[in-house]
Amino acid sequence: MTLHLEYITDKRGKAKSVIIPRKEWDFLQNDYIRLKNKLAVLLGLSEAMREVRDIQSGKKKAKSLSAFLNEL
Repeated sequence: MTLHLEYITDKRGKAKSVIIPRKEWDFLQNDYIRLKNKLAVLLGLSEAMREVRDIQSGKKKAKSLSAFLNEL
């Protein structure tokens, strides 16, 4: 995707702000939300795998399914 950006500059020509078309902003915002949700899922899976390793090595006690479901 090519962004069509406009820059607002100060008297010295230094960029101070950026203007982005609304349609492109909406696309970027939706993409950000999608990636944020994907990251949350992946981090959750990573934590779950860490717990499994801890249970298998005896560092942590396993929970019953009913105890797990009661936590939800």
